[in-house]
Amino acid sequence: MNRHNAILEGLLFSAITLCLSYLVFWGPIAIFRVPTISFVSNVRGPIWAIILFFIGGFVPSLVAIILTRIREGTDGLKSLLQRCLQFRLGLRWYLSIVIVVLLGSAGQLLIHSLLGNSFNFSLYLAQLPSFIPLIIIGPISEELGWRGYLLSKLQLKLNAIVSSVFIGIVWAFWHLPLFFLIGTSQHELHLPFIGFLVGTVAVSIIFTWINNNTNSSIWAAILLHWLYTYAAQVNSTGVTRSPEYNWLEFSPYVLIAIVLLAIWKPKHLSLKQAKS
Repeated sequence: MNRHNAILEGLLFSAITLCLSYLVFWGPIAIFRVPTISFVSNVRGPIWAIILFFIGGFVPSLVAIILTRIREGTDGLKSLLQRCLQFRLGLRWYLSIVIVVLLGSAGQLLIHSLLGNSFNFSLYLAQLPSFIPLIIIGPISEELGWRGYLLSKLQLKLNAIVSSVFIGIVWAFWHLPLFFLIGTSQHELHLPFIGFLVGTVAVSIIFTWINNNTNSSIWAAILLHWLYTYAAQVNSTGVTRSPEYNWLEFSPYVLIAIVLLAIWKPKHLSLKQAKS
């Protein structure tokens, strides 16, 4: 594939994904203040709004599938989907995914504790029934797009850190309508968008690190997203929210990203690639 074309395709993917989010699915119901469904409160809106809300969450993966089919044909689409079944990551990288989420979540709870609050750790067990369904909302609905399609395109021309920052920004702005959509955690918990943006860029760097060390396995990204989403859900329902906590919430993941950049270097985020 021509590298210049790859960048254009990445930009096209980003533009289509943002436009669908803003103009078709999330934007209109946010502008007209129509509630959807909440996982952090008792908000429940009309069924049509809930349907738009959920379909909107699948936009990144659906756009990736459609563009891949158009540009690369059946073989390209088959290759994209096969990366979702690329389970042989090696024990080291399975452990790395788990440790990243454990450190990030523990850091958030440490901040919560330092602010003078307590946390009910039994929530991690109490909310286990939601763990399996969470693989759909976020991991599968997004990762074919962000890591499966966009990251693969950008890294044909750009280095790992630039690609990660670009994706983090697009990823955060894709979520922007949710900050105005009644019922979402972003709206109900009064999350500051700038803090969310910085955190999303940091998390994007972590995702690229995992991607570049697991032979671009989409399954690895799905697993990281899955565990991250579950931990974030549990923590969000158990912490005592305050402006201070909301601004500091993503700082553990920012620190993890900084450490990874210091060790693995920003050009490739992979020691193996950096030596080649």
